[in-house]
Amino acid sequence: MNSKMIKPGDYFLVNGENKDYVKEAIENGAVKIISELGFNYDVETIVVNDVKKFIYDFYYDKIKDLELIGITGTNGKTTTCYLIYQMLNMLNVKTAYIGTIGFYLEDKIIKLDNTTPSIDVLYNILLDAKENNCKAVIMEVSSHALKQDRVYGLLFDAIGITNVTQDHMDYHKTLKDYVSSKKKIISMTRNKKICLLNKKSKHYKKFISKENVNIIIGKNVKIDLIINGLNKTILLVRDNKKRGFIIPLIGEFNAYNFLFAYYIIKCLGYDVDNLKKDFMMLKEPNGRMQKITYKNNVIFIDYAHTPDAVLKVLKTVKKIKNKGIITVIGCGGNRDKSKRPIMGKIACKYSSYVIFTNDNPRFEDEKEIMKDILKGAKGKHEVIYDRYEAIKRGINLLNDNMILMILGKGHENYQIIGDTKYYFSDIEITNSIIDNIDG
Repeated sequence: MNSKMIKPGDYFLVNGENKDYVKEAIENGAVKIISELGFNYDVETIVVNDVKKFIYDFYYDKIKDLELIGITGTNGKTTTCYLIYQMLNMLNVKTAYIGTIGFYLEDKIIKLDNTTPSIDVLYNILLDAKENNCKAVIMEVSSHALKQDRVYGLLFDAIGITNVTQDHMDYHKTLKDYVSSKKKIISMTRNKKICLLNKKSKHYKKFISKENVNIIIGKNVKIDLIINGLNKTILLVRDNKKRGFIIPLIGEFNAYNFLFAYYIIKCLGYDVDNLKKDFMMLKEPNGRMQKITYKNNVIFIDYAHTPDAVLKVLKTVKKIKNKGIITVIGCGGNRDKSKRPIMGKIACKYSSYVIFTNDNPRFEDEKEIMKDILKGAKGKHEVIYDRYEAIKRGINLLNDNMILMILGKGHENYQIIGDTKYYFSDIEITNSIIDNIDG
């Protein structure tokens, strides 16, 4: 459906959104046009009622045996999916992952433009997984994808709704539309129809369906104890019996991510308890509470870019013994403006000192973005628009047994200014600054 991706021999599928790119597709080698618009073109043309249904009919019989697991929610999708991906592969269940950090299949990692790719790309990826003998695919399912029918026709053996808090109001406009878009997933289940929910999520009851087997973390799975350390978390829970876990992830939010992963795998019928001794080998995705030590200090780089995510990561590190928390944070341009003052307020409330900076300003004036953020900022802070200089300042402020939080970009390795995407990695920049200081 993207004319730029067409190679000789491909079909180009046309709907109202890409109808102006047929000529380019043919020039790039498209040999057949599948169109829902009723026009005939310069190459063989097939007119269909719905290109999404054509894609479904073309692929589905080839991929229907894949065990599909779908995770949606404002925060926690990537970590939960990545944990499921690791744990199933540890159980020798060949599994692929699709989400924010790319398409993972064995040693192959392919970057994706969206958390959930466009439907044509998605079905191709699923076929790739099937042809590489995968038994299961775990995928993040975004609210955009659900509203835009990017997952048209797919049915999931298990789903999870991690939480629903404010995000993407620039697209959905209202929380009601955001919630209703995510709710679509609860009718997209098959076979065991497993549905994991989080009692701590304000909207969890809206996702309960009589058609699904609903397992609610915090209700069906009671949490007796969560002990957070700098390198691990101890968990005690009860379902039909008491269970204890030690995991190498920090924060209560990560404890929930782990429990989602554990119970989805368990409810699908896998003997996940065989992995108990291996849980400490689990890894978080890049840029999710990624830890770097510097002298007697700790630096965490995290993707937190919503009020709820920022609150959770800062409350987590506040429980760790420290002599001060410095936070580097910004807000994206041409995105939800309403969350900016909220994030400014949370950053100041849970930090000793905040450095506000740029985070993908896109086409918006950086000063206007900052003006919105500072409406909520009450506490010690400064503004450094240059993100490199902001990170450098944060590192230089570290004294002894302090914590530096660099939030918003995580795994991303770019900064978008105007329509230009510049290479920029918080992780690489941080390591480079430290190396120069030590050198």
